[in-house]
Amino acid sequence: MRKKTKISGLLMAMLLGLGTLSGCGSEPAATGSSTPADVPVSEESEEASDSASGQESASESAPEAESQAEGPDISEEVTLTMYLIGDRPVDNDEVFAKINEKLKAEINATIDVKFMSWGEYEQKYPLIFASGEDWDIIYTADWCFYNAQATKQGFWEITQEALDTYAPMTAASIYPEAWEQAKVDGQVFMLPMNYKEITSYVYMARGDLMDKYDIKSVASLDEAEAYMDAIVANEPTLIPLDVGSDYDKLFVFDRMWQKANWESEEKVAGIGTWQAMGSVSETDDNAEVKGVYDQPEFQGVIERLKSWKDKGFWSKNAVVNTQNNTESFQAGKSALALCNANTAKSIYTQMSTEHPEWDVRVFDAQDGVPPVLNSYLANGMSIFSKSKYPERALMALDYLRNDVEINNLFCYGIEGKHWEASGDNALVSLPDSSNYAYDSNCNWGVRNDASWRVVEGGIPGLEELNAQWKETAYSRRYQTFVFNDGDVKNEIAAITEIFNSEYKLLGLGFTDDPAGDIAKLKESMAAAGADTVYAEMQKQAQEFLSTNEN
Repeated sequence: MRKKTKISGLLMAMLLGLGTLSGCGSEPAATGSSTPADVPVSEESEEASDSASGQESASESAPEAESQAEGPDISEEVTLTMYLIGDRPVDNDEVFAKINEKLKAEINATIDVKFMSWGEYEQKYPLIFASGEDWDIIYTADWCFYNAQATKQGFWEITQEALDTYAPMTAASIYPEAWEQAKVDGQVFMLPMNYKEITSYVYMARGDLMDKYDIKSVASLDEAEAYMDAIVANEPTLIPLDVGSDYDKLFVFDRMWQKANWESEEKVAGIGTWQAMGSVSETDDNAEVKGVYDQPEFQGVIERLKSWKDKGFWSKNAVVNTQNNTESFQAGKSALALCNANTAKSIYTQMSTEHPEWDVRVFDAQDGVPPVLNSYLANGMSIFSKSKYPERALMALDYLRNDVEINNLFCYGIEGKHWEASGDNALVSLPDSSNYAYDSNCNWGVRNDASWRVVEGGIPGLEELNAQWKETAYSRRYQTFVFNDGDVKNEIAAITEIFNSEYKLLGLGFTDDPAGDIAKLKESMAAAGADTVYAEMQKQAQEFLSTNEN
């Protein structure tokens, strides 16, 4: 039975008024991570409890009761360090000055924000856990080291008790299924986004160049190829598609890979962390896990990527390029961008304002492949297990997620400068939004359906596309599968090195011999212990199916 936490009368009233988390009947297993102290109730609440049950003592002294009425102790002013992914927006400090003004008044805390750029986050993210640096909060996701750090005790456990005590707004509003998805061996180490997200991809193309070369559409791999052929032949100063940063090195591979497998009978999908390169057929009830490179469609995809690279569709320096392809497109260095729809929404208005002569056009890049209805773990926020102020960090996240003013600041910037409201759930981007673009500063972990605003007057035809995507969107069979790599950490470390070298080279088409280099990749993976990893992954996937589908 869960130990009952004493809560102040004010906090109890809030919880009773809003309702507590409804989907978390089981207690997460105890760990050695930090746990919050009980928060005492007010004298009035004690007396009411006494008369109802006769089980509590009424001998409290007045000073003690006065102290208890205050709830969580926030007497010490603290500065919390928060790590985000991406590049720091120009106006980030100005935005967070306003966020901190309110946080200081509410919880006597402020936030110092640090960023890991797209070009460095894969290397830097694991290192800061062992660096000895004092920090508190970090963006995480199922694709961004959540499982790896959760199983290494990198994150502070968020118990139901801690949630009720230090994050009552989140406790009252978090989707129960999101809380369940966040569990790793029964424990929660993340506050997932409270947002139902579909991941869908689009191409952004230069309409002026399309008209110049009589290109009618860029809505498939074949059409994108025809457009880029025209750019290579006629626009020597432009890179057709300038991919290359750690963020988007595999974007083109992913579009080709998803299409090839959706059209196959096997319906192969990734499983586990993407750095492990595991894959499984969604039609296989035995959940046999193989390396992506062992799937029948892999070589054909690499051969097409090689052909695109050989044509000059991206830079010969793509492997070391630290600028992502949308940044190059915005800067006028390239003719095409490939990104998710949310990224396109955040920059379309800005680009149309700054470069109306480009006539930027947006096309569906799904190419017949239904978009994925993400798990809630696609974006979230976690607390460092060695944070000196984990409870205060949880309180700060509660406000970042649920306080409408703070959430609006984090997600869209300063109202009246970066955006203005349009009705209850829309906004119009203002010229200064270029310095704090809509939904582009790694606020994704605190997205909240309750207060989310969409951009009004944005991408033409996007509403129709969204309707199509929502109708066809699906959840993958292993969408909520979380791989526990506790028994294969050394192998995973070795495999990650291969992922960042040999695999990414192939994913950008940098090979003169696809079949030969795929064979070398297989040898490297075997030497790194991939068979052991995939056997463990398969065992856990079978347990997952047994638990979730029977």
